[in-house]
Amino acid sequence: MTHIYSSGPNGIVIPTEAPEWKANYPYLGEAGKKTLEIVQAFREGRRKMLPEEIPKNLIADKPRKNWPDIFITTNGLLVVREPVREVLERLDPGIHQFFPFDLKTKRGVAINGPWFAMNVTAEQDSIVLERSRVHLSESDPERLNSFFVEPQDGDVVVDPARQSGLNLWREKRFNMSLLGSDAFQTELEAKGIKFFPSFRAQSLGASATRA
Repeated sequence: MTHIYSSGPNGIVIPTEAPEWKANYPYLGEAGKKTLEIVQAFREGRRKMLPEEIPKNLIADKPRKNWPDIFITTNGLLVVREPVREVLERLDPGIHQFFPFDLKTKRGVAINGPWFAMNVTAEQDSIVLERSRVHLSESDPERLNSFFVEPQDGDVVVDPARQSGLNLWREKRFNMSLLGSDAFQTELEAKGIKFFPSFRAQSLGASATRA
């Protein structure tokens, strides 16, 4: 079974600041072009990242009583706790990038981690478009925007024959997509890991189910 995570605008977005990174990568002038390329790269998993391109320190905008095990920063960086990294390194060894960093409050108090910036560049092209309820991009039909805002189980159909055994990946034609295997989802639930909300895809040839 394939699980599709709400990792885009509907995911868990937590405002943060990265003063040191921002000083090295300003958004203005000619340097801003490089900064935007880096942000798009780690936001969409477009390429492997260099350690110096990832923030080393993040400051949370507001305190929280409970922190999720995965969230997205304001500029689209995927952040995970150690339990998520451990599961993925066991299921997909050496496939995904993880960069350690410090997460603190504005008062400089460390927020319990360890924390990692996660870069998912692994891609598959397994969604059967003609059988799925998805957004079609008028400007770029080969690079689709996202799934529907309020998707339901069975809205998206995948072809298992076009999946290579990855446990976490991005769909090649969907910006900011994040999909996972049943094995990955089972591990998350068994360990009580608070991950992104998700819905289930229908496998090609199977009967559709709805929540």
